[in-house]
This record gives sequence, structure tokens and C-alpha cells, in this order.
Amino acid sequence: MNFGEKYSEVYDLIYHDKDYERECDFLEEVFSKFGNSVSSILDLGCGSGGHDAILSRRGYEIVGVDRSAHMIKKAREKVKNHCVFIEHDLRDFRINKRFDAVISMFAVASYQTENEDIMSFFKTSFEHLKQGGIFVFDFWFGPAVLKERPQVKVKEVNHGKTKVIRITNPKIDILNNTVEVNFKVLIIRENIVEEFQETHNMRFFFPKDLTFMLRNVGFSDVKFFPFLSLSREPNDSDWNAFCISTKT
Repeated sequence: MNFGEKYSEVYDLIYHDKDYERECDFLEEVFSKFGNSVSSILDLGCGSGGHDAILSRRGYEIVGVDRSAHMIKKAREKVKNHCVFIEHDLRDFRINKRFDAVISMFAVASYQTENEDIMSFFKTSFEHLKQGGIFVFDFWFGPAVLKERPQVKVKEVNHGKTKVIRITNPKIDILNNTVEVNFKVLIIRENIVEEFQETHNMRFFFPKDLTFMLRNVGFSDVKFFPFLSLSREPNDSDWNAFCISTKT
């Protein structure tokens, strides 16, 4: 999936309420508990650099990768220090560098809808980790998606003289473990209305499948947690879950 120019333009407005600080606090908790003195991070699917802006201020050396040129442009404008941003497909990205941690936030894994895609994504992560490094990513948790089916939603955001209305109309495919997320977006500026549509295909995963894939690539010690919690295992009320695995 490659975010279009229009969606990238309003992305930070739509997610203005996303708590990036708390998510970075959680990542540091993960680093402390499972990592080996993390100082360098590869962010796969970095988007507009929301996490990287905070982590770089906290002293981490970061390389962010995203296939959307529009999102990379926004990330470069937003983050100036301790970060390098590269436009590239995550599935075949390679540089001659190893990191203490690989992160992939905001369900980037769920954008890998085919088995070949997710396996290539996992291989990219594995090959860029140092021995003992950790891989942290969140994803749509299958049991919860099947229990609490995707719903039509409307989100309205006001910023100065700009109003953004996003209508989400999802269609689930239970045989392929995917959801076709259809967005209709209205941008209203001084009574001028601009409309566009964009479709994001997402995959929901189950722990046993992910564990098999990760171990097949070479990861070990695969663990699952609810989003932003290390206190329990995810259940069928947790739409988003975290996976943490180690390269040993």
C-alpha cells in the first residue's frame, strides 16, 4: 500500500489525537525489558515520522523507511536531528547496517496482505538486526476483528479554517483474513470542498501463524501483548496487539 498525495496531506490532521508520546514510552519500556541497550532503531513504515520525532529527541539514532514519497517528504520536514529517512519498499529494503531494534508501528504489518509480503517484511527486519536485537510491531489481532467486526465510522477534524471529514466503510473477507478499508475524505477550506477516495487493504493475523512465520525467518522468543501493555496476553477484545521477538 502506498499512501496517495491527498491522504498524506491530511494524515497528520486526521491523527492529531494519536498519543505518540505514550507509544514511545511503551517502546522504551519494551527496550528496557527485552532489549540489549538500544541506541539505534530502524523504523519500517515510518510514515510522517511521528514516532521518530519523539525518539530522536530522546537520543536514539534512527533510520526511517517508507514507500510513500509524500510521507517521507513530511517526515523530513518534521524531523531534523538523528534521523535519516529513505523512500523504499519495506519488503526488499537493504542497507549495510545493523540496528539494536527494529520497530514497525501503526499496523504496518497488517498492510502486508499476502504471505509472501509478510515473510519478506520479516526478512527485512531480521537481516537489519544485530544479534540479540529485538523486533517490535503492532498488528490487527484476528480474534478481536472476527468478534467485533469492522464498522462504518465517521471522523471529523477541525484545524483553523480547515475541516477534514473521513468516512470509513470497511468490507471484511474472512477467507483471506483481510479488510478492504474504503476511505472517503472531504477537505473543506473556506466553503470550498475537495473530495477524494482511497482504499487500504489490511490483513488481520493470528498468533500461531505469526509465530510460525517469524521462527521460519529466524526469530526466537516470540511474545504477544495487547496494544501498549506488557501485563497480559491479548484477548478477543484487543483489536490491536503487539508482537515482540528476538534475533538470537
